[in-house]
Amino acid sequence: MGTAHVFRAPSMLLKWLRSPFKIGAVAPSSRYLAREMAAQADLSRPGPIVELGGGTGAITKALLARVNHERLFTVEFDRDLAQTLRSRFPRLQVVEGDACELVALMAARGVDRAACVVSGLPLLGMPPSVQRRIVGAAFELMGDGGRFVQFTYGPASPLRPHLLADMGLTARRCGHVLLNIPPARVWCYEKAGAR
Repeated sequence: MGTAHVFRAPSMLLKWLRSPFKIGAVAPSSRYLAREMAAQADLSRPGPIVELGGGTGAITKALLARVNHERLFTVEFDRDLAQTLRSRFPRLQVVEGDACELVALMAARGVDRAACVVSGLPLLGMPPSVQRRIVGAAFELMGDGGRFVQFTYGPASPLRPHLLADMGLTARRCGHVLLNIPPARVWCYEKAGAR
């Protein structure tokens, strides 16, 4: 009797084809982009590090090279990808849910403050109203002095200038990773005048 090869979860490409605005890329982030994202996480503040959109775990792995499992929470909306994360990182605190509801999701786990939020979500393709909800929830959870780290494939900030102004945020390009498909830029956002 032959052995059949069964894929238990759709590939990143298939997921992207089905939902290009929910899945940010056709391939996982490279280890170079993952390391750059993790390097920008501000670990100096007390509290957990929250990752949004863990995907297949490339950035998760890089974050775990800097922090222990107890300090990292990874939020993933897609059930298959959440299961992939649990399989790859059995001790990881995986939170299934919508990043727009970040404050409530974390409160349900006894967390009312985070040190930093690192996002692998495809913010560039999201409507401004959704961007506002996600980033607003992140800064509500972090408070003043928090840093929101985001990557994008575009040349400019994925958060629109009017949104930055409305939310009182500063934007700084803090990394450029050529060894990624496609090449990516890393942006850091903070509350204006918070530091």
